Amino acid sequence: MFNIRKNIFKYFRFFIVFAIISLFYAQIASAQRMQEEAKNMIIAGISVEGNSFVSSETIISLSGLRVGDVLSSVNETKIQSAIINLWKRKQFHKVDIIVDKISDAGIFILIKVEEFPRLNQIIIEGNDELSEKDIKEAANKNKGEVLSNYDTSLINREILKKYSEEGLLFAKIEPVIRYTELKNYVDLHLFIDEGNKFKVNSIIVEGNDKIDDDDLVDSFEETKTKHWWEIWKSVKFDKAKYEDDKKLLTEYYRNQGFLDAEILKDTVIYSPDNGKVDIVLTVNEGNQYFIRNINFEGNSVYSDDILKRRLDVLQGDIYDAGKIASNLEANQDQTDAASLYMDNGYLQARLIPQEKRISKDSIDLTVMVYEGIRFRNGKIIIVGNTKTKDKVIRRELYTRPGEYFDRSAIIRSIRALGMMNYFNAEKLKPDVTASEIDNTSVDITYNVEEHSTDTFNASIGFAGTFGLTGSIGFSFNNFSLLEPFSGGGGQIFSFNWEFGSFSRYQTFSIGFTEPWLNDEPTTIGFNLFDTRYSYYFDMRRTGATVNIGRRFKWPDDYWRGDWSLRWMYNDVGEGSSSYFIPGTEITLSQRFSRISTNNQFFPSVGSKFGFNNDFAMGSLGIGTTDYLKTEINYDAFTPLLSFDGIDRLVFMVSSKWGYVSGFKSDSTIPPIERYYLGGNGLSGWGVTPLRGYEDRSIGNDNGDFVLSRYTAELRFAISLEPMPIYVYAFAEAGNVWSSFAKTDPFDLKRSAGAGVHLFINPIGMLGFSYGYGFDNPKGSTSPSGWKFLFHLGNQ
Repeated sequence: MFNIRKNIFKYFRFFIVFAIISLFYAQIASAQRMQEEAKNMIIAGISVEGNSFVSSETIISLSGLRVGDVLSSVNETKIQSAIINLWKRKQFHKVDIIVDKISDAGIFILIKVEEFPRLNQIIIEGNDELSEKDIKEAANKNKGEVLSNYDTSLINREILKKYSEEGLLFAKIEPVIRYTELKNYVDLHLFIDEGNKFKVNSIIVEGNDKIDDDDLVDSFEETKTKHWWEIWKSVKFDKAKYEDDKKLLTEYYRNQGFLDAEILKDTVIYSPDNGKVDIVLTVNEGNQYFIRNINFEGNSVYSDDILKRRLDVLQGDIYDAGKIASNLEANQDQTDAASLYMDNGYLQARLIPQEKRISKDSIDLTVMVYEGIRFRNGKIIIVGNTKTKDKVIRRELYTRPGEYFDRSAIIRSIRALGMMNYFNAEKLKPDVTASEIDNTSVDITYNVEEHSTDTFNASIGFAGTFGLTGSIGFSFNNFSLLEPFSGGGGQIFSFNWEFGSFSRYQTFSIGFTEPWLNDEPTTIGFNLFDTRYSYYFDMRRTGATVNIGRRFKWPDDYWRGDWSLRWMYNDVGEGSSSYFIPGTEITLSQRFSRISTNNQFFPSVGSKFGFNNDFAMGSLGIGTTDYLKTEINYDAFTPLLSFDGIDRLVFMVSSKWGYVSGFKSDSTIPPIERYYLGGNGLSGWGVTPLRGYEDRSIGNDNGDFVLSRYTAELRFAISLEPMPIYVYAFAEAGNVWSSFAKTDPFDLKRSAGAGVHLFINPIGMLGFSYGYGFDNPKGSTSPSGWKFLFHLGNQ
């Protein structure tokens, strides 16, 4: 019996094992059959689940899967690629692709996604130093955009970076995401703890024996301390800028010959309680090196002596790495050695300095010269001119097809185009490209953007002498006599009428100028005018002027000469003959000038010089009036600060000196040729502006014979296009005297103030100034004080 039960149990256990094994193999077989069925199956359909913002069609398209695609298995590469494609969109935080079902038609794919939420708004709390606008600009995230965990981290990082720039190095941000009533939209709450704003308290340098602390600290551009009187200077600590400044310190050492100088250690000590930073730098200066020998290798076009003059360093000089690099290839004034090659067709020329240390304090400098081939100009292309004719532009260019490439000629051409005032100065940038002609030529393209230069003046003002004043006129500065309606010929046609109230003053003029006669740099023109004046006397002047001028080639082509002949009839009212003699005035004038500026409205480089002589030829029996009037003008412009290659901050100095006298003891100088000083220069002929004073308030009422005026301005261009605007601060001084013997160059009427100039088409240039006159005008025992003036044109 026991054996029977034992056998039954044995058979039962065997049956159970057999059943389990059979079931396992059945499942394997079923799975194998499903895989076999899935193999080489066509995708019969694709559906999407879980999407709210992104349409199903878009998700299917982004996945790369298409109905009709053939899959070899459910895990094949196409499925993996589809998942990766959707992940790359950064719109989903979960993506699954599964086989939904299998039929005789093929397999049906289901794409299951979970989308990141969308931003509803950013709510900021705790900010003080940074405005909500600045923080949101740093966040750079708008309503409706995806907000992932990565986006939140990025927003934090950018805002903290902004705080760091403001000197708040320990600012903290706690982001909190809260869902809104809108499905899958969230508000991002930013709880900000700004901490203290850190400022540089002290910078201490240790280990320096040969260079003073102050010189080293001055090499920093952004990380600085300040004295109590430097109220304009910012001393906030910016760690990123501090790292850049450390590089400048080692560069300064290299420029002093310490080629091995290094910063061994730097310590930044933060004091959160008072928001101050103390910096301690430990340096190792190393040895100071001097130049023993200078050699050039590879040069055949220019001799060693010529290149050494451009290098501008001598044997025995301190090894100034910065100066050597600048004078070889990177001098902004184009006085470096590489400019010799660039101005002579060698576009590919390179000059590479190599240092060889001979002893602990000496270096042999060898400059390896790679001259390359010499390039010629191919095509000279002009692009963008819609009004100005090609020939008007080309005649101003200093580059010609077939000539050797010359970088200085391109720079000179750009400056000439800027002085035409027909084009947007910010867009005048040439392109140099390889020519299709051959491999030794380059094409030069001048890209221009036209703007209107024609002006229409209609103004009303008030002048102390003439009361209500005004003007109306026009000037077509890009006129064409042959095509007057389309223009573009570079000629000038102008008309102007100015007037004062109660007929005290009015003048009329009409003129025409051809600046390039027969496409040569010869100017011809004429002007007809009629002036009527009624103040201390009645006067009328009617006349005409013809002029001719020519650009010179010597001393350089910035120079030109202009000559004019003026015929004028002076008619004086009854009772005025004791002051002014009527008659005919015939005047020969000559002007020598040199203008090397780069822009008419806002010159930033170069200078203007003028030497003028007006000779009324009555002493020769030609006409009834005799005098000689001489004037010298000089303006200089120095750029101080530029943005994106465009000069914005400019320092200008100007001076004007004038003298007029007769040839005979009884000569009477016409009042219009005498000097009057004060105001804005709009109160009639002969008036030289001096801000901070009333019109003609300095000197004699009848005019004086000697003039001296000096001006300094600091100008900042707010905009150059489409409406040029610049603001300025000025200091000015000047005076007039009745004779050369009474002239005192130190007896000047002084003023200072600020103003703004802008150019409005078609009105032209106008401006406003507010200046304080420090000295007494005529007839007053107190300073002139504050004066507000309106300016028209270049006055």
